[in-house]
Amino acid sequence: MRSFLGTVSRIVRKDLRIESRSRRVTTTMAMFALLIVLAFAFSFVKTFRNPAVLGRGALWIAFVFGGTLGVTKTATVEDDDAALDGILLAPVDRSAIYLGKVTSTSLFVFAVNVLTLGATAVLLGYAPTPRTALALLGVLAVAAVGFAAVGVVVATLTFRAGLDELALPLLLVPLVVPVLLAGVELTAALTTDAPTGSWLRLLVVYTAVLLLAGVATFDFVVEE
Repeated sequence: MRSFLGTVSRIVRKDLRIESRSRRVTTTMAMFALLIVLAFAFSFVKTFRNPAVLGRGALWIAFVFGGTLGVTKTATVEDDDAALDGILLAPVDRSAIYLGKVTSTSLFVFAVNVLTLGATAVLLGYAPTPRTALALLGVLAVAAVGFAAVGVVVATLTFRAGLDELALPLLLVPLVVPVLLAGVELTAALTTDAPTGSWLRLLVVYTAVLLLAGVATFDFVVEE
C-alpha cells in the first residue's frame, strides 16, 4: 500500500513540477475560461437581471470547455517524446499511474475553476455568501475529480489510438453530462437554500463510478 501511494505521489509531483515550469495546461485553461466569462459579461449582463443565473451558467460552461482543453493539453504533454511510454516501463501498478494523473488533473481543473468563480463575481456580479461559496468550492472539487477521472482515460485513449484531437470533446462531453447537470443544480440550490441531497448523491456516486471504471480500464487503454 505504501508503495502504491508513493507511486501516486511521485506522478502528482512530476506533473506539478512540469506545470510549474511551463504553465502550459493551467494558462491555456484559465485564458479560455476567462474568455467565456467575458463573453457572458458582454452578451448577457443587460439581458439577464439575475446575476446568480448568469454566474452559474458561465461557471459551468467554463468548467466543461476549459476542462476539456486542460485534459487535451495534459495528454499532449504525456504524448510528447513518448513520455507516457517511459512511465509505463516502470515496474509499478498502472492504476497508481492513473490515480496520480487523475489527482494532478483534478488540481489543475479545480484551480482554474476557483479563478473562474472569482471572475464571475467581478465581471458578472455573482456574489454568493461565504457559506455558499465554501459549499460551492466543495462541489467544484468533487466535480473536478469526476471530470478528471473520465478525462484522463478518454484523452489517453484518443492519443494512443491516433485519433484527431477534435474527437476528444465528442467522446468526453457526453460522459460528463451528469457531472454538469448535478453541478448546475447544486449551484442553484445552494444559492436559494433548496434541498441538495439528491443532486449531491448523484454527483458523488457518479464520480465514484467514473473513478472505478477508470481504474478498471486504464491498463487496457495504455496497451498498444
